[in-house]
Formats: sequence, C-alpha cells, structure tokens
Amino acid sequence: ELLSNGRISKVHQPYQSEIILVMRANGKNHKVLLSAHPSYARIQITEIPYENPNTPPNFCMMMRKQLEGAILENIEQIGNDRVIHFTFKSRDEIGDVRNVVLIVELMGRHSNIFLIEQDTKRIVDCIKHVPTSMNTYRSVMPGATYISPPHQDKLNPFATTEAEIAQVVTPDPETTMQKQLQTAYQGLGGDTAAELVYRSESNPAELPAVFQAFISEVSDGKYTPTLTGNNKKEHFTPTPFLSLTGEKKLFPSLSQLLDAYYSGKAEKDRVN
Repeated sequence: ELLSNGRISKVHQPYQSEIILVMRANGKNHKVLLSAHPSYARIQITEIPYENPNTPPNFCMMMRKQLEGAILENIEQIGNDRVIHFTFKSRDEIGDVRNVVLIVELMGRHSNIFLIEQDTKRIVDCIKHVPTSMNTYRSVMPGATYISPPHQDKLNPFATTEAEIAQVVTPDPETTMQKQLQTAYQGLGGDTAAELVYRSESNPAELPAVFQAFISEVSDGKYTPTLTGNNKKEHFTPTPFLSLTGEKKLFPSLSQLLDAYYSGKAEKDRVN
C-alpha cells in the first residue's frame, strides 16, 4: 500500500549484496531495501542511513539505467514462498514502454536479485552470477532465460481448511506435530510451527482451530510487530508469540521491527 504506483527516483548499492530503491509514492520518499545477504536476506522499507561507495558497482549502474523513472505496477509473492516479483513499467533507450520484473529470492546463502524482461523472461542482470557448473538446474547469468526455483509441492497456509489441517497432523510416535506442519505447509518457519503447537497445548484436535485463528491474525494486516528478547537471543514476530520468553517490545510496522532487529547485526557483520 505504501509503494502503490510509486516511481523510482534513485538506486543505490551500499554493499555487495544489497540494493536500495528510493521510491516516491503518495507524496513521500521511501527507501526499499532488497537484501540478498547470505544470513540477513530480507525485503523491507528502511530508515537506517547507508553510506554509498564512491564508485557504484556494475549491477547498480545497470539498475539505474533500467529502472530510474520506472513506475511500480505490482508486487506479488509466489505462493507462500520467499520469492517476490516487483513489476515495473519503464522505457527503453528509444522511449518505447516495456515491462521489467525485479525478482528477489530469499533463499539463505542462495539468495539473489534478478532483473528480467517480462515478455521474454531474459535475465538482464543479477546481483550474484552462478555458472552452470555450480548450478545444473538453471543458469544464473545475464542473457539466460529466468527459471523459477524448484517448486515445492506443499500447501499454502493462507488457503488451507480445518479439514486439511486435521489430515496433516496425526498422532505419530516417530515425528512431532511441529515437523508434520513444516513438512506439509509452504513457508512455515520453525518458530511459527512451534507457536501453533504451543497454542494448541500439543493437542491435535485443537490445532485446526488454532491454526486458522493464527492465520487470520496475521493476514488481515492487523499485525502487532513484536521483538522478544532475552540475554541470549532476539526474535522478531508479526504478532506476540506466547511460546517465546523474554521482554516484548511492540512496533508500529513490520519494517520498523526489522530495522530494530537488523541494524546492529548487519553493521557488526560488515565491520567483521
């Protein structure tokens, strides 16, 4: 909603695997951080100031050429996977309108950012090049045709029914309820699966209603972004998790929560 019909005014690449798009939307400038960092990959709007290198890297130069002045037409998540498509309307060198898609794949150390032509699926460039010798499934190089990451044949937790959940979780001495949930549902993190089991008091009969209540809690936009921390570890969650112990701090938006969680971590990593 914040970025709807926004126009890209600037593109920066402060670090090797991170891009910042400055977008003007609804009368305000927003800094959209796209990170393909192996440990801290994420997409968020950020308020943290970043230092830019004196000479922009090649990927940044290409992004400026392709995207400055482009208008955001759509943001789409692929199922419940960690793959986001930003569709932009831009103009080529001779002024013809064409659509390009900025694809961000958040896959741990395989995270990447691609710019592709919407019609031909040709990769214009990507922030990390991977030769075919290292990836036999697809070529991750400029000029190659973009192929989506392998699709996991799992259920989407946002489009499931109580009957499906009841079939997924069955009493089984060899596997836990948490493991059953993660095996069946796409993009369900370990901490979320543990929270669902905790809320259902480890009772398979209670789980379907608990699952649906949790999904409606996080899908209607009424988030209560929460940072839960103790001396050892911090956790960020879209709503307060009952299974996590420690002091809970609430934030007005998910992006502000991520700024609070990542600012120190990403900075320490860069200093190292």
